[in-house]
Amino acid sequence: MTQANPQLRLRWLLGDVLMGTPGLRALALVSTDGLPLVAVDEHCPAEELATFVAGINGLAAGLTTLLDYGTLKRTVVTLAEGTLILMCVDRTACLAAYTTRDCDLSVAAFQMARLVEQAGHVLTAHVRTDVQEAFR
Repeated sequence: MTQANPQLRLRWLLGDVLMGTPGLRALALVSTDGLPLVAVDEHCPAEELATFVAGINGLAAGLTTLLDYGTLKRTVVTLAEGTLILMCVDRTACLAAYTTRDCDLSVAAFQMARLVEQAGHVLTAHVRTDVQEAFR
């Protein structure tokens, strides 16, 4: 992979997790202030998802502050037809995934946590500038 295109590197990392995790429908890296950085499913409504993630993370982070429970790590939203999993990369970026109803959530969460642990330095929001430059 070339150093010139950080968006392709990120898309490859996320795509590898998406393809290797049964029941994972979409995976996106979003900033906690509501900007989509990279989405790996063309059907993923990245801009709308990023907006929701920012709101959900803001509320959950506020709750952790109110309860004095430390930093937010993960938020899970269970829906009738699937689950939305939000995993903090750092305080400025979040990995968002939505799954099918029959997805093994422990496997999906493990794969996401592994990605954050092993490649978190690549996924942090400081790459936002690099990603935005790739679009120019």
